[in-house]
Amino acid sequence: MADIFAADLHPGKPEVVARALSARFGTDLDASDLRMLTSFRFDDPAGEVGCETHIVAVPLPAVGDAIVQVPLTYRGAPLDAAPAEALVTTMEHSVLGTRWVYVAAHDPVYVTELLLAITDAGASAEQFLVEDDGSKSRISTGLASAHGTGPGIDPSRSAVQADEAGGTGAAREPGRPVDGSLPAVEHVEDRTVVHMRGTALEVFDVLDPGTHAGGGSVAGGWSVDAGQLVATWDGQKAPVTLARIVV
Repeated sequence: MADIFAADLHPGKPEVVARALSARFGTDLDASDLRMLTSFRFDDPAGEVGCETHIVAVPLPAVGDAIVQVPLTYRGAPLDAAPAEALVTTMEHSVLGTRWVYVAAHDPVYVTELLLAITDAGASAEQFLVEDDGSKSRISTGLASAHGTGPGIDPSRSAVQADEAGGTGAAREPGRPVDGSLPAVEHVEDRTVVHMRGTALEVFDVLDPGTHAGGGSVAGGWSVDAGQLVATWDGQKAPVTLARIVV
């Protein structure tokens, strides 16, 4: 469950998304270039980190009009040891104060929750709007529905499952994975490849709403279909692949 406060944000989310896309694709975008289509969130069990993915329509150089996903995390303090390119901006939140906004691929909390969603057939979080008086109401429109396809690999190959099951005997600190490691991130064409705890993930930056979950191969000779995250949203009834485990 994710609580969304009725708050003033400076800069606003469209401006933040435009800044993240400008850095990712080496272009100069502002909020007026974007059409915010939908979004979804993952839960951080520690309640410390907001994990939100925006899906937007935007013109991109060498691509043209595109549908892209922009996963971001919001933190109440800087992410220790994160590379400079991981930080998108800081945001002033009228309820929560200063938030550090990161490219989610660099954030171990997002990567952990993405892996668990895929391998456990988990779903995006329910979201509730929190009013100034503390009352809550479920947000039922405008959100994407994202879910994992379930385990497609031997669980012994996924350290994240062992960690979450308590195999290390260590408790997760708020905002950090059990082993404290940061993901390794590389960009391959229109995808972001993330390595963490012996697992590799392909996160599709540019989405293809006409191509749905399926197999194939990726650069480097990996085979895929070890599990996927797919999503639907208003106007997109067929599931679109957002990310997948590669082995």
